[in-house]
Amino acid sequence: MQFGREGQELAVALRPRGRLAVVVGGGATAVQYVGRLLAAGARVLVIADDPAGELADLAASGLTTLRDREFRPADLDGAWLALACADNASVNAAVAAETERRHIWCAGSADDEEAAAVLLPAAQKVAGRRVLVLGGARSGKSAAAESMLADAPAVDYVATGLPAGAGDAEWDQRVREHQSRRPAGWRTLETCEVADVLADGDSAQPVLIDCLATWLARVMDDCGLWSGDPGADGRLAARTDRLVHVWVQTSRPAIAVSNEVGSGVVPATASGRKFRDELGWLNSRIAAASEEVWLCTAGIPRRLR
Repeated sequence: MQFGREGQELAVALRPRGRLAVVVGGGATAVQYVGRLLAAGARVLVIADDPAGELADLAASGLTTLRDREFRPADLDGAWLALACADNASVNAAVAAETERRHIWCAGSADDEEAAAVLLPAAQKVAGRRVLVLGGARSGKSAAAESMLADAPAVDYVATGLPAGAGDAEWDQRVREHQSRRPAGWRTLETCEVADVLADGDSAQPVLIDCLATWLARVMDDCGLWSGDPGADGRLAARTDRLVHVWVQTSRPAIAVSNEVGSGVVPATASGRKFRDELGWLNSRIAAASEEVWLCTAGIPRRLR
């Protein structure tokens, strides 16, 4: 963070991991701040009487707490950091005054000096980084991965599951929920050719792959694993080897979401055990080649590396 005065700056590093950060505001700036705070491991409370859809989705997934109303001084109880980014300057001023009285760190927008005692730095970049986000069903892993790219103006979102409209109403609803969270500037690619997307050296924008589990299920089907075709194991090995190789070599910032399936009951069928084992090996190989690995449990993301 930076203190700014007459052209002079003093850089101060603050570590919000495990601490309560209160974000006052519900617009695009608030979305960016919340994404950075979640990536840094903070506990986030959002105060906004008209929150953006992304903020509502994060709260619904259990990644943040949302109070859909105007700011009250009591909202800062227990806070370590407050961010004043409401559209109303008087609200930002009230937040700044209350944090000053309580001796709480306060941050705001650079064009509102009275409301901003501290300025947040530019968003953490994912350029040159590969990130794996693991979690069980409905663990918040997809929302956590999306929050890491909340301030990216353009993202290639690689959806590896079956497209909506195949006759499964429950699956169609899941697809719609995911689609509704994506910002307008994100491009959705419904494909299993994940390696080709990662290998695209002409594009520098981030890639979000959601998810490796559905990718593997479809690739195992394409390779003939379920029907026992001769050479199916070799074809599957070639596809997974290429994916891991391109993941290691890609020049694009990349985040991959995957299911953690090794902590539950051993599947009763041979095909279920085969899928569990193959996904466990794939997750391990992708994790070994990633700079960051996260695990989401009950909506709480924890960094493993």
